[in-house]
Amino acid sequence: MQLPPSPHIAHIVKHYLVLKAGGHGDSVHRLFADGNTGIVFNLAAASLKSSSDAASMHSCWLYGQLNSFRDLTLSGSIHWVIVVLQPYGAYHLWNVPATEWKDSFFPAQEVLGNAVENIGSRLQQAASVSDCIGLLNAWLFRISEKMKQPDPLMLQAIQQIRAGKGSLPVHVLLKQLQVNERMLERKFKLNTGVTPKQYSGIVRMNASARKLKQLQYKESLTAIAYENNYFDQAHFIKDFRKYTGITPWQYQHTVAPLALNFLRL
Repeated sequence: MQLPPSPHIAHIVKHYLVLKAGGHGDSVHRLFADGNTGIVFNLAAASLKSSSDAASMHSCWLYGQLNSFRDLTLSGSIHWVIVVLQPYGAYHLWNVPATEWKDSFFPAQEVLGNAVENIGSRLQQAASVSDCIGLLNAWLFRISEKMKQPDPLMLQAIQQIRAGKGSLPVHVLLKQLQVNERMLERKFKLNTGVTPKQYSGIVRMNASARKLKQLQYKESLTAIAYENNYFDQAHFIKDFRKYTGITPWQYQHTVAPLALNFLRL
């Protein structure tokens, strides 16, 4: 279930996700890059193991900008409330350079301290999804009030890249923003953890993934490739595998993914 944030924090929070799934033993789920960072509230106390890390059980995790994919081994039922932040949202809220969180998935308490345990406990006691979202809106608004506004140049750049579904060439973006490449790349790395070119690639791949889920037959792969400005179908498949670890056809036939970029293997 995807839900919008309060308009007061929409410049920081892209949307909320509420994910539920029953669990019998261990299950492996793949999370791949979608251009955003986020906070995962683990309301069912499922344990999680990421890559070679030891399994751990925490009430909340943070994840940084992914440049590829990450496999997570989960034990127990999933009941997650996820705050999907704007690409620059984590840097704006906590003033930690996004490069430090890149490709990371770690307990939120390491950065946010005991405050996150408090909001996590209140979410568990909430009577409804609506109450959960209300609590998160209020909590994030209080944090954002104390911070300066996001960089206007970043807001404009992200908007332009999204509008072009990741296909806008960087040199055209630079001309539209009237900024030099070195400055924009420095700002992007600080705010999002990746370069404008890398972010554009992630946005383009996700636009393709969204289209794949709307279509039923593999014959449509060539059309999707050209629609998203790939050279050909082979280029599309290679790029898609780089970010997700699977082919477009495999992704298209995934049964009931929990989210666009989160699926059970």
